[in-house]
Amino acid sequence: MNNNKDRGTIKWTAMMLPEHVGMLRDLEHNLKKQPKPEIDEQKLEEYEFTICEALEFNKELTFHYWKNGFFEDVTGHVHYIDHITKRLHIKSTSGDVEYIKIDCITSIK
Repeated sequence: MNNNKDRGTIKWTAMMLPEHVGMLRDLEHNLKKQPKPEIDEQKLEEYEFTICEALEFNKELTFHYWKNGFFEDVTGHVHYIDHITKRLHIKSTSGDVEYIKIDCITSIK
């Protein structure tokens, strides 16, 4: 009896080595990465004003930023601005401390 039905990808993944499956997952992950956006000087000045105002009045902000090829969001209070490394130290609403490079921020709410 000849069964012509193909099992699709199940047939091939069973024959693949775990290293190959891992490499394919890494390749798929790398293909989803986005390039770092360029932020102009005017936008940076606007971000600085918003951040300084939030520090002064202890306001909570939501940052949308680029990190290692992907966009992420964090909501919290700006705890400290490190002018040497150009990073923000943010205490998130979950209690974690996040470090965000100022030139990676894409929007602030």
